[in-house]
Amino acid sequence: MLRVRVLPCAKLARNSKIGREGSDVVLPNGGRVRDLLAEVGLFDEEVRRVMINGRRARLDTSLRRNDVVRIEA
Repeated sequence: MLRVRVLPCAKLARNSKIGREGSDVVLPNGGRVRDLLAEVGLFDEEVRRVMINGRRARLDTSLRRNDVVRIEA
């Protein structure tokens, strides 16, 4: 299992279960950004940009333990 920290942009902070302060999410090993989105209740189409540890990422990017993921919608 891997734990990642999810940080939302302003719009998502108001409208998703991630919350204003962000959230820690646990995924199975080999989890990808797309799996993370499903876990927090977001659809691919809602997402404009994903950053992992300050670098732009694709929806099929694999996540690593303790990654910090910022989602913009």
